[in-house]
Amino acid sequence: METITNCKRIETAIRRATKMLKERAAKDGLYENFGEKEVMLIEDKFIDSSLYTDEMNRRRNLLIEFSKWCISYDGK
Repeated sequence: METITNCKRIETAIRRATKMLKERAAKDGLYENFGEKEVMLIEDKFIDSSLYTDEMNRRRNLLIEFSKWCISYDGK
């Protein structure tokens, strides 16, 4: 799990998490709350809840899109 957030950019973390989740889904199948842990790890590292700059809002939007992907992923 540390390898997901062992980077400087949120895009890299999301890309790593997506790859890992796809591999896990292929091996173990899908489950309730799929990707929730990864979303929380990325949020903890890259999102400052008290900062509302354009960059931080962009990061929030990327994380929201990743979270939506986790929710809707069907293994295909």
